[in-house]
Amino acid sequence: MDLMEVKILNTAIERCLNRELAVFNLTYTQAAIIGFLAQHQDQKVFQRDIEQALGLTHPTVSSIVSRLEEKNLIAFVYLKEDRRFKQLSMTPNSVILHRELQNKIDQITGIVFGGISENQQEALSSMFTKMIQNLSP
Repeated sequence: MDLMEVKILNTAIERCLNRELAVFNLTYTQAAIIGFLAQHQDQKVFQRDIEQALGLTHPTVSSIVSRLEEKNLIAFVYLKEDRRFKQLSMTPNSVILHRELQNKIDQITGIVFGGISENQQEALSSMFTKMIQNLSP
């Protein structure tokens, strides 16, 4: 397998996702952050958690989170015990929007994996996980 194939696939998927999510005025990375917050609503989530989970840098997440706050899709709550830390949470707008985003992402996922069996998808997922581990410090 050529690494360029992986890069081309990544670029094609990202373009498709961003094009389809443009109707919501969001990028895929913004939608992924909303999705992460939705999956972890019962936990305290900080910017660092998003950085680690999505493999993004601090400046990237800071910028995206600021834009999501401007769009009233996330809110910050300062911790009483340490005001340096801002907990991120969903707003009522993002709770509603998340359902629509997830439906759209599910549709795109179905297209990307069309003709690929569940066993093949699981094998591919395992391989990607291993490759990510190989590249992690």
